Amino acid sequence: MPAIATDQLVKHFGKIHALNGVSLTVQRGEIFGLLGQNGAGKTTLIKILLGITKKTDGQALLLDQPAGVASIRRRVGYLPEDHRFPDYHTGASLLNFYGALLGVPAGVRRRRIPEVLETVGLKGRMHYKIRTYSKGMKQRVGIAQALLHDPDVIFLDEPTDGVDPVGRREIRDLMQSLKAEGKTIFLNSHLLSEVEQVCDRVAILARGELVREGDIA
Repeated sequence: MPAIATDQLVKHFGKIHALNGVSLTVQRGEIFGLLGQNGAGKTTLIKILLGITKKTDGQALLLDQPAGVASIRRRVGYLPEDHRFPDYHTGASLLNFYGALLGVPAGVRRRRIPEVLETVGLKGRMHYKIRTYSKGMKQRVGIAQALLHDPDVIFLDEPTDGVDPVGRREIRDLMQSLKAEGKTIFLNSHLLSEVEQVCDRVAILARGELVREGDIA
């Protein structure tokens, strides 16, 4: 069974038609890119899959279950596009807080937090306040919180936003490493070059409608 599947998914916000009958499939263990301009409906689609926003019509499945099922959300990591982490936290205390919300045992958190921060290149700054972090560093700690509980599916909404070229390459390498571990990655982006370099398959969303879906070629 695929990791993600939608069938004629519709979402209306009053007179605004954010999604108009979107049908797509994401296979397990692949990096899937959703391309589209700002306002195309990419984030709305992710929020429906996560159960943050309710659909108007159609179907949405995540790991064989209807989108929004709480038990399935424990198997999912999410980096929002416009996150606002409390800046009085350090990188380590932020991950400890989110890990506790996820129900990750304290002993596992103590082991995993340095590991994931090292993975995203922040272990040396783990005890610094987030208010001292650059935009790119905040993106990295956001990716770390998405990985902390070892999820099966990872949603990354514009993960390289504000990240310098070296950091972008490192995030691409990280996505490939996660794929090698069998993780499924759903990548939202409006950057063609980023998607071309990392994704197995891609879909193009325009004004809430799926224009094309297929491999990179």
